[in-house]
Amino acid sequence: MDIKKLSCHTVVIGAGTAGIEAYKHATLGGKSCIIVDTGPLGTTAQRSGELPISLLMSAGKAMHAYDDLSKCGVTFSSKLVYDTSNVLSSLRSVRARATAEVLAFMYRIPENKRIRGQASFVDDHTLSVDNSILITFETAIISTGSSPLVTYEQSRLKNILTTNEFFELDNLPSSVAIFGSSKVGLELGQALSYLGVDVVVFGQRKLWFLTDDAVLTTAHQMLSSRFNLYVDTYITSMENDEDGYVIYYIDGRSYENYLHMDSVVAATDRIPNVSGMNLQKIGVKMDFTGCIKCDPKTLQTSVPNIFAAGDVCHDHHLSSVAIAEGKQAGLNASTYPNLTEKKEPVRLEIVHTDPVLAIVGNTLDQMREYAKKTGDLFITTESRLSQGHFRGLREDGGILSIYTSIKTHKILGAEICAYKGDKIAQFLALAMENSMTVEMLASYEYFHLSAESAIGDAAREAVERLNIKKLRKKQQI
Repeated sequence: MDIKKLSCHTVVIGAGTAGIEAYKHATLGGKSCIIVDTGPLGTTAQRSGELPISLLMSAGKAMHAYDDLSKCGVTFSSKLVYDTSNVLSSLRSVRARATAEVLAFMYRIPENKRIRGQASFVDDHTLSVDNSILITFETAIISTGSSPLVTYEQSRLKNILTTNEFFELDNLPSSVAIFGSSKVGLELGQALSYLGVDVVVFGQRKLWFLTDDAVLTTAHQMLSSRFNLYVDTYITSMENDEDGYVIYYIDGRSYENYLHMDSVVAATDRIPNVSGMNLQKIGVKMDFTGCIKCDPKTLQTSVPNIFAAGDVCHDHHLSSVAIAEGKQAGLNASTYPNLTEKKEPVRLEIVHTDPVLAIVGNTLDQMREYAKKTGDLFITTESRLSQGHFRGLREDGGILSIYTSIKTHKILGAEICAYKGDKIAQFLALAMENSMTVEMLASYEYFHLSAESAIGDAAREAVERLNIKKLRKKQQI
């Protein structure tokens, strides 16, 4: 078989969110670039990630809002009957419009610069595609993304679903067991529950990335009051039968329980798409989870002329992160060996459940590690979102927990479970990026009934505690 030979300055492997941005910015400087992808075209975020899940949650919240009207004294003369048979088809039509933009961009790339197939490295300057094309390059960017993890026990079941298959279903299942209290598992579980599906989400006490016990306890209480969230359970048996799946599990009180569900969705985690690429052969280092190790400021891997971006090098799974990293990797690959370092933004991660879960900066566990390494002690202050104005929003019961440096009086991290927690998190991230102290945040005039005013409450408590510590220190002197 004849082997086709191509050459370019930069080869991008993976045409997802990070890969497309990498290609765009690698070509900005006039460098020749080739993009290689296994297909199907369209980013994971648009096909089975953030976009379809947010559309499903939007539909669920809209339907749930009718059920909540009685809290406001609004009732209906007869019971509403919902028809959700068109939810997934409506979702796919919106998704198709978004995916069309990606396809239009890809098809504008000349065919000899857009290669479809499985890529593997021959060496640090040569790439093989399906053993039929050899591409020699100066620099490479790995942006192959990630795929849903299906455990061995789950793989034994017939027709088990991941998000890759779920959004291709004709109709919503009548009942579904979701395994995993990850971002995807929680959002999908609550959205389906709000749409009238009988849902059970099996997870761990450590929901998502939360580590603060006070926030975790609040999250458990609030989320489990809205849908069936079972934590710290032990599955004893899971088998197919003619109508679906039989599940036996032991709950937290050591009782064995039985469930029969129509569908099972694996949403425990995602794993980087690195198999078959011969990364270890050429010296690209990975961590124990299979993620590629790279410099967070330059996106350079352990092989200097090879870069990585997006889900393949961490577990954030956020489009915003993938876009920023793709841009940075593309620019550095095009100017290599002259590299620019990007300013590391404040970490901001959000789970769009109801209430919203969010992390800004460091988690509590990360703050403890930070204190051990630096000697910079911190205080933890909470704002319980149950004051009058939160009751006025009819969404009381959440919590904001912030971690403030005793030395600098700056907030270094926060964990959140609250109505409009995304707005609180965005405001707090902006304040942290601008090095605002708790004194500044405490004196800021927040708009009445705004969710962001919780930051002021927590900041004022932090100021009081810092002043007490300062006074005690003077008295000791």
